[in-house]
Amino acid sequence: MTLFLLDVATGYRLQDIVDLSIGDLKEAVERGYFELQEKKQYNAWLTHTKKYPNSNKKKPDKRKHDIVPSLNIILKQYIKNKKKSEFAFPSQKGNGSKHISAKAYSEILKRVAEDKEINLEQITGHSIRKTYANRLYESTKDIEYVRIALGHKSIEVTKKYLGLEDKVKESAAKIAGSKL
Repeated sequence: MTLFLLDVATGYRLQDIVDLSIGDLKEAVERGYFELQEKKQYNAWLTHTKKYPNSNKKKPDKRKHDIVPSLNIILKQYIKNKKKSEFAFPSQKGNGSKHISAKAYSEILKRVAEDKEINLEQITGHSIRKTYANRLYESTKDIEYVRIALGHKSIEVTKKYLGLEDKVKESAAKIAGSKL
C-alpha cells in the first residue's frame, strides 16, 4: 500500500522507487522531498554518450518532488523501527535481500484489479503514474505544468500520455451527436 501511495503522490515511475531503501525514505522525510535520478532519462543519456562519446549532452537532472503532509505521515509510520539498509519494498523472494520488481508489482495490481468487487481493467504499475498525471491535469488544465511535473521533453508526449486526443474525440462525438 505504501508503494502505491508513494507512487500516486509523486508520479515517479515504479522502476525509480521499487529499489529504494528505508534509509532513502528516511532521508527524504527528513529533507521534506524526494530527489531521484529517473532511470529512463539516465539510461537514454548513457546510451547517447556511448554512441556519441564527443557529445556534450548534459547528464539529466534528478527529479525533485516535495512530500505532502499526508504522505509524510504515512512514510514516517512505514519506516518506524526499520533498518536503514533494508529495502523499503522487499520482494517475497530472497528474505528481504531483493526488492520487488516493477513487473511483479504490476502483476499484483492486475490481480487485485480483477477481483470481482474491484473490477478494474488494464491496470498496471504505470497506471499509477498516469493517475498522477491526470490528477494534475484535471486540477490545473495546464498541460505544460503536467509536462514539467512528469519530466517529459515535449508537450506531444504528455498529450499522448494523458490520452487527450481520445478525450477530445469522445467529447466531439457527444457534442455532434447531441445536435442530431
